[in-house]
Amino acid sequence: MTQAQITVAESDGVLTGFVTVDPKTHYLDQIVVAPEAWGAGIAEELMAAARRLSPAGLDLQVNQDNARAIRFYEKQGFVTTGEDRNASQRLTYRMKWRPA
Repeated sequence: MTQAQITVAESDGVLTGFVTVDPKTHYLDQIVVAPEAWGAGIAEELMAAARRLSPAGLDLQVNQDNARAIRFYEKQGFVTTGEDRNASQRLTYRMKWRPA
């Protein structure tokens, strides 16, 4: 059984985002930032938390039509390693980040 770790971001007691990572499998399952908090650096802080939880690397899937997320992951050092489909059968990219 794998155990995901969840890190939350908040501002003045209001949830502004979270990231879910399984350190054993290196899988970053979700990173979410409330739209009203976009551009405030929260996604970068959550990604830093994910890297602390899984310092050996991170793997994820992102919907191919989510250009904003793909750009963010690429800026964070992720590379595309293949294609897949998610549970809803939408096309995804498999991406990974490994420390230098």
